[in-house]
Amino acid sequence: MTMLDLPDPEWLEVLRREAGKEGVTKQAIADAIGVSRTAVSLLIAGKYTARTDKVAEKIANKVMALYAHRVWCPHTHQSITSIACAQHHSAPMTMSDPDALRHWVACKKCPQNPNRKEASDAV
Repeated sequence: MTMLDLPDPEWLEVLRREAGKEGVTKQAIADAIGVSRTAVSLLIAGKYTARTDKVAEKIANKVMALYAHRVWCPHTHQSITSIACAQHHSAPMTMSDPDALRHWVACKKCPQNPNRKEASDAV
């Protein structure tokens, strides 16, 4: 499988579904998520020229929160419930599971964590 065969991220599918709803304009979506109408059009059409991971950093969480009522986890690159997000960012540090430790460290630096600490403070 090549990079071109990878499926679109969930947040982009949510954006497309929202734009496909009757009475919803691309301008309204753009205003709600803080990007240009042109960017919304290009994203929906799959013709946005910038890397989608860079775009995701800026708008994925807004799209998921507004239109799917979920939180976009930048560590797992998946949407999760706000409850699951809170459980991750409030969990104690683990030393027994390397994957859980990486997730814990990522949560400490995550902009969605209300108790966010800088990377140097995380461990």
